[in-house]
Amino acid sequence: MSGTSEPQRPNPSEAPCPICSNQTFSWGRTVIEANDWLYFRQGDGFWGDGEKMTARKCLTCRNVQLFTQR
Repeated sequence: MSGTSEPQRPNPSEAPCPICSNQTFSWGRTVIEANDWLYFRQGDGFWGDGEKMTARKCLTCRNVQLFTQR
């Protein structure tokens, strides 16, 4: 066993916009109704297994991306 660790993967929420390469964003969340969060749940998941989603909107091209919270 070597003392090296697995390389860190880049955090996609810190990357520039994939459409226009801008790096200025507005952050928020997606809602279904008044105070309900949008969740990601794997196909084989059960109720309560979901991860809350956050969203960012590029202020140049208005592209919106979704991310799960860590």
